[in-house]
Amino acid sequence: MDMDNPEALSPAEKAELTRRLAAFARQLDKLHALRNEINAGLARVTEDNLSLALTQKKKLRELQKEYKKLTAFADVLPPQEAAPVFEAEFNYVTTIENVLTTTQALKNHEQVGEENLKAIKGGLVQFYYGLREEMQAAAEAEEKRKQQLVHEAKLN
Repeated sequence: MDMDNPEALSPAEKAELTRRLAAFARQLDKLHALRNEINAGLARVTEDNLSLALTQKKKLRELQKEYKKLTAFADVLPPQEAAPVFEAEFNYVTTIENVLTTTQALKNHEQVGEENLKAIKGGLVQFYYGLREEMQAAAEAEEKRKQQLVHEAKLN
């Protein structure tokens, strides 16, 4: 199938492309639902309970599998449209993997030196704090959007 020229596709190819695009969207939704679960779990982590992050390792493995499934749909979008989607998902998976690996290393008391230990813990705490703020801002924006919809509905 020529993604750069969808007008040149046969009706059967267009139907197949439509089916694969729908499957791609479902897979992306599945990935985002897992991201939301991981984010919710990680948002509970504080400086006093860093190892709580490790409860998300199973979800991370699941996310990695789902990302791999998503890459099977790389051909349904033109490369310039697919690249940002796959890059964002890959970056998220990699970031969470790095954070959990670092947290595990701290839990295992790997020798990093006292100064490095403080810096690493500080970075992790900042990451989790930022995640909580991001989730709160998203929830507030969603609530505002809902209130706006209710307000608009009342006006009509």
